[in-house]
Amino acid sequence: MRLTIGVRRSRFVPFALSTACVAGSLLVLHACSDHSTAPTERRPAASADLITDALAAVVGQWSPVSPAPIVQLHLHLLPNGKVLSWGHAGDPQVWDPADGSFTAVPSPSLLFCAGHAFMPDGRLLVAGGHLADALGLPNTNVFDPATGTWQAGPPMARGRWYPTNTTLPNGEVVTISGTDATGTRVEIPEVWDGTSWRQLTGAILSLPYYPRTFVAPDGRVFYAGEAWQSRYLDVTGSGSWSDGPYRQYPTRDYGSAVMYEPGKILYVGGGSPPTNTAEIIDLNDATPTWRFTASMAFPRRQMNATLLPTGDVLVTGGTSSPGFNDPTGAVHAAELWNPATGLWTTLASNAVTRIYHSTTLLLPDGRVLHTGSGDAGGAADERSYEIFSPPYLFKGPRPSITSASPGVVAYGQSILVETPDAASIAKVTLIRLGSVTHAFDQAQRLVPLSFTRELGGVSVQIPASRTVATPGPYLVFLVNGGGVPSEGQILRLQ
Repeated sequence: MRLTIGVRRSRFVPFALSTACVAGSLLVLHACSDHSTAPTERRPAASADLITDALAAVVGQWSPVSPAPIVQLHLHLLPNGKVLSWGHAGDPQVWDPADGSFTAVPSPSLLFCAGHAFMPDGRLLVAGGHLADALGLPNTNVFDPATGTWQAGPPMARGRWYPTNTTLPNGEVVTISGTDATGTRVEIPEVWDGTSWRQLTGAILSLPYYPRTFVAPDGRVFYAGEAWQSRYLDVTGSGSWSDGPYRQYPTRDYGSAVMYEPGKILYVGGGSPPTNTAEIIDLNDATPTWRFTASMAFPRRQMNATLLPTGDVLVTGGTSSPGFNDPTGAVHAAELWNPATGLWTTLASNAVTRIYHSTTLLLPDGRVLHTGSGDAGGAADERSYEIFSPPYLFKGPRPSITSASPGVVAYGQSILVETPDAASIAKVTLIRLGSVTHAFDQAQRLVPLSFTRELGGVSVQIPASRTVATPGPYLVFLVNGGGVPSEGQILRLQ
């Protein structure tokens, strides 16, 4: 059986740039201060606009700073295209990118410093929360994007503060690490089966806060760090840990990691003093080993790495100063890593210092939301957000998708993506919806999809393997030969 998928033709037009300056070797672009032009409109072209668009095609462009009612230090792209966020102070909020509005969605308990990931049905599972600093709640809370409401579930065996949630190939969710109501590190992972929790009593291990974990190609959970030695967690039975390879760089606390292709992980930055180094591992290899890739231009910690539709990785924010969270070394320039070359490109700089508790999230239209910073850690509370338009939004017309989404797709299924631009499509990517906090996205992964061109569109093959693409909500993008993506269409894989 084959389904047809699509979205409306994009009406997005990036803000015009007004100034460019050179600070040392860094090109810094500032958003236009004339806010009278709506982002879906374009003023008559002038030579200055053409020049700035050419610059933006190299370094991208930041929007003006907009206010937010809270510090958005937990950030999630919902299956309806809206964004759920919360911080320490104030109610959780749902932001609508279409009109910029925020709607409060009060939660049953304080979700600050919890773990989170999307379940196969598109609801968000939130495990743990805040009793006091380093003291975690055992609470289970589920957010339903369809109704905009929360539901409390049965508690975990232990409280968790700074845990990580990872959705498993069978649709269950494993929660790892964190500290309990006494401040004791929780050494036993727990698995949520949709109605209740079970402990993996055979997998006792103390790990640092917010483990950088991913589903490996063999179905185990791979722990990439922050600790020096990586490990594998087998969740079958009572669970067990086994040793993986040591990284090249010992401790990458508050660095960021992403799975940029199935089984392939980039780990970048972190440490004190922060490092600019980055390393990669391919878990598909018979004997996986970490190896260095090119280094960033700037050392960073408290930064975020975000997958883009093209397969590139965007790094934003952070500080280059030693210590936990020193704003004097704040890094404003974004950087882009190309997995094909292993090289980094320095991009435009944002306006606001965003360090500890900053977050970054890919939006369905291909732009990137950058927000947060503060709400503890000695930094200013930044109740604002900025939106980054990557260079690909200035490189020509976007491919359009012209039919309706099927909503839910099955493993191994082919879907027809209707587009008048089939001849130009060079890549199709599937990206799991992001769920990010504390310099790590606990949900996002990118899967390149096989496709063939057909009359009226492209036939796209959904992966047959649940370890390649764990069940849940995804964005699908068409990318043309110029590296320009369509708007993303949200679907749910189960």
